[in-house]
Amino acid sequence: MLHNGVAKERLVPTPNQSLRSTLRRSIREVYRGRGRRNSNLWLVYSVKTDRDWILPSDRQLVHWLYFLESEPTVSTFDLAPGPIVSTDDKEIRGAELDAVAVYRDGHIEWHEIKAATRNPIDRSQFLAQAAAATKEGVKYTVFTDHILRPVAAVALRWIKPLSFAAMLRGQEQAPCRTSLAAYFREHKKGTIRTALTDLAQFDQPVVLGMMVRMGVENVIHFDLSRRSFGLQTEWSLNG
Repeated sequence: MLHNGVAKERLVPTPNQSLRSTLRRSIREVYRGRGRRNSNLWLVYSVKTDRDWILPSDRQLVHWLYFLESEPTVSTFDLAPGPIVSTDDKEIRGAELDAVAVYRDGHIEWHEIKAATRNPIDRSQFLAQAAAATKEGVKYTVFTDHILRPVAAVALRWIKPLSFAAMLRGQEQAPCRTSLAAYFREHKKGTIRTALTDLAQFDQPVVLGMMVRMGVENVIHFDLSRRSFGLQTEWSLNG
């Protein structure tokens, strides 16, 4: 079921199940559903959607990191959208997308992730999904290795900062956030090292986690284009 273009939480335990057992069952289902594909399985926490997601391949990890979680124009997304009814020249069928992204300007985009678009079997799927997207009035984009490989290095640099933000899961840390907001407005730009020094009244992991959370929320921007996240990482205030 879609809510504002994004499916509602699916990892909801029944009265006789814990969230942990529900998550284990979901992971088993995704693992078995891979068929004969020998790809990695990733369990990630999204700061942007405040929930866990299961990513069944390295391609989908790169896509999530670069084009969704760290992409400032994306407000929210769904990595387990419900099936859509798609058509091609020969049949009507149900199809599943890899992601639905909702952007800050309000438009919705359907994402499909594949190694390439030359496979005749996949091409039929692409055409059917594109036709369904046109009917729904949304944009449809296929992310292939040609798109994902050039951004993979930068995408993977987000794993470290996102781990700091994940440590604050379920925590408001209002005093630190308020101080950071005022600090950002006053200084406009700087480095991680300087921010940690100037906000030494807070524990460093809390400051780092909150800075990353506010980065995902598009309050500030991190420059990870040249080096990994660290003390010399530069930040700048958006807007």
